[in-house]
Amino acid sequence: MNFLVTYSYNLDLLNFLNILTGEKFYLNRHEGTYELFGEQLSSRSKASLKEAVRINGSAMLGPILSLVISAVPNFENRSILSMLADPAFLESCLKQYQYYDKGIWSEKAPIFEMIIPVLQELEDIGFKEYWQQERLPAIKQMQRKLQIYAKEFHLDKEIEQMLGQGQAPESITVYLCSFAAPHGIKICGPKYISDISFSMETTLGIAVHEMFHPPYDARNLQNELEILGNDPLLQHAFKTKDPKYGYPTMTGFIEENVVEAMAIFICHKIGLEEDPLGYFKKHDEGSHMLSVVLFEAFSKHPKSIEQPFEDYFRELLAKLPIGSLDLEYSAIMNDK
Repeated sequence: MNFLVTYSYNLDLLNFLNILTGEKFYLNRHEGTYELFGEQLSSRSKASLKEAVRINGSAMLGPILSLVISAVPNFENRSILSMLADPAFLESCLKQYQYYDKGIWSEKAPIFEMIIPVLQELEDIGFKEYWQQERLPAIKQMQRKLQIYAKEFHLDKEIEQMLGQGQAPESITVYLCSFAAPHGIKICGPKYISDISFSMETTLGIAVHEMFHPPYDARNLQNELEILGNDPLLQHAFKTKDPKYGYPTMTGFIEENVVEAMAIFICHKIGLEEDPLGYFKKHDEGSHMLSVVLFEAFSKHPKSIEQPFEDYFRELLAKLPIGSLDLEYSAIMNDK
């Protein structure tokens, strides 16, 4: 498996919008950057951003915009403004991937036109020159380090073991950005976004994590997922999680828990994560309680490389004490 490390101005520009919303969740992670450009924006651009946040349901604009743009062939070298100005073309590209949902598209599509003048204004006041002079050198430095570091690990073997024989991609591409934190972002294809502020261990961990989305076809597990979602542990975790971390539906929340367990299981195995339970306690404020249960279950019920993960997961759910996973979770955490 080839591990490719690159960068994209278009992706970093889109993720900078998170910061321009003024949401403290992002301002605290990118101190001083809002002041460089946010305070110079016109009242029209600020109003457009506010409306985009309302439509999106959160200030997390970068991930959804990055996903859509990444469906476009050669998106790295195209004009971001031209792409956004042609929503029909964007939709036709996204339809080629499993992420397309007609209802969600209809709901979110107005955001594209809404942010065009914001992006244009950013470039008019010098954002691109700032990025090239101040951000790109740091990105390239991390790029060189990560390319060397990644060679120490055999991600293909472990990803294939988890997904099933022949299911690992031939290559993984990471786009290094400087405004993506705190998110690791899956985009179209075997590609994802990481932030240069993350450690190299974290960036490789994100690679493992994002390659597992989606780990199964939820339509094939509809009954099992509905039963799992009604478990008291899942209900509590879903209702008490902070919405700023995303996953507004139970189906999406379960998938993230499953993928997180898969990734941390592998990262612990190859030495990228020394304290998996400590990680689960801190990550997203400890909301991924199901991940803890699944992490332990993966050890108790090993998966063969020949078996597709979807089949394995169906069998695993039949072995778990669904309905009392809270007791299972407590026993695991107290035992450690």
